[in-house]
Amino acid sequence: MRPTSMLRFLRYTLWLALLPTAALAQTAPDSSRVSYSEEAVAPSSVPAPQATESSRLGRQYSKLTRLQIEEQRLWKLGLNNFAATYLGRADNADSLLFSRVGVHLAYEHKLSPAWSVMGEVSPDLLRYRDAETRALRRGFAVRSQVAGRYYYNLNKRIRKGKSASNFSANYLSLALGSGFGRHSDETPFYEFARSGQAVRLSLAAVYGLQRRLGRYGFVDFNMALPMALTPDRGREVEPGINIGLVLNLRIGLALGR
Repeated sequence: MRPTSMLRFLRYTLWLALLPTAALAQTAPDSSRVSYSEEAVAPSSVPAPQATESSRLGRQYSKLTRLQIEEQRLWKLGLNNFAATYLGRADNADSLLFSRVGVHLAYEHKLSPAWSVMGEVSPDLLRYRDAETRALRRGFAVRSQVAGRYYYNLNKRIRKGKSASNFSANYLSLALGSGFGRHSDETPFYEFARSGQAVRLSLAAVYGLQRRLGRYGFVDFNMALPMALTPDRGREVEPGINIGLVLNLRIGLALGR
C-alpha cells in the first residue's frame, strides 16, 4: 500500500473511533443545576395594620397632651376663678350672699425633672352681703401662694413614653397661702370667717394631678389639708386647729418653654 493511501486509511480509522464519543458528548444530559431562592423579610419590619393605627392614635394623644415636649418654665392663667353663694330663700328676690370673679396667674419653674417651685397671685372682685346690715357690698381682694412641688411619678411616666418633664404628672406639695383685703375671707386653701382681717395666712399639704391640654391649655386638680396660721377671729379657733379637706380645680391657658 502506498504511503498516501496508508495515511488516508489511518485518518478514516481514527475518525470512526472518535465518532461515538462525540455523539455521547452531545446527547449526555447537562448535570449543572440552577437554584432559586427568595429573601426572607423579618416579620417585625412589616407594620401590622393594628400597630400602625395604634401608633397614629398615640401620636395624636401625645400631641394633644404635649407629652414629648420638655419644658422648664410654665406660665398659667386660670380662667375659672369665680364662685357664688345664695341663701335660697323664696321670699327674698336678692338672696345673693357672696360672689367672686377673678383669675389665677401662676408661674412654675423646674429645679430638676421632678421638683419645682410655684408662685400664684389671684386678684378677685367681690360682692357680698354685710353680716350686720344685710346690705350688698363690693370690694377687691388678692390671694396668693408659694409652693414647692414634687412630681413623684414623673420618671415612671417618662419610661412609659407618657411624659417628657412637661409638668404633666401627679405631685405632692406644701403650700403657704395668704389673703389680703378686709372684704375677703379666703386664702387659696382656707376659708376664714369674714371679720375684717387685712391679712390671713394658712399652710396646706396638697396632693394633685396636673396635665397639659394641647399646646396652650392645662388642668390642675388637687386636694388639700389646710390649717390657719393666723387667728380665725370670727370662729374663735386657735391657729392650726381648724383643719378640713378642700378640693381645688384650675383650668386655663398655659405657655411653657
